[in-house]
Amino acid sequence: MLLGLLCLVLVVLGSTVQVAHTHVGGDISHADCSLCATAHVVAQVVSNPVPAPATVVLAEQPEPASLVGHTAAPHFALFTRPPPHVSNAA
Repeated sequence: MLLGLLCLVLVVLGSTVQVAHTHVGGDISHADCSLCATAHVVAQVVSNPVPAPATVVLAEQPEPASLVGHTAAPHFALFTRPPPHVSNAA
């Protein structure tokens, strides 16, 4: 909590100094002032690199032959149904 309060005080102090910052005599040359120099620095815009293609087609696959078989699932004669799930409402 103390660290958060310290950070909050530093932000308020820094923003107050920036707003109240002036130069004597209206000097417009601010080359030696670090606050004025950093105020005009902007972020460098960098373009995103072109992503590599996800897949490369080397050869086309032939269509698979249609499967001939039963249309229904096979029935196993010794199959027994598992017991139903019992839920306790208590």
